[in-house]
Amino acid sequence: MDLLIGFLLFAGIFGIYDALRKINNNILDQTEEIKKLREELAKK
Repeated sequence: MDLLIGFLLFAGIFGIYDALRKINNNILDQTEEIKKLREELAKK
């Protein structure tokens, strides 16, 4: 029983970590896209 609770706790923590990592990557990608758009607008 303790092993099951430990596994579920580990899986939950890993799921939260993975979700935060994906959110962070999306924010970084969006920041890069905004920089590219600003550079394109500055050229015009």
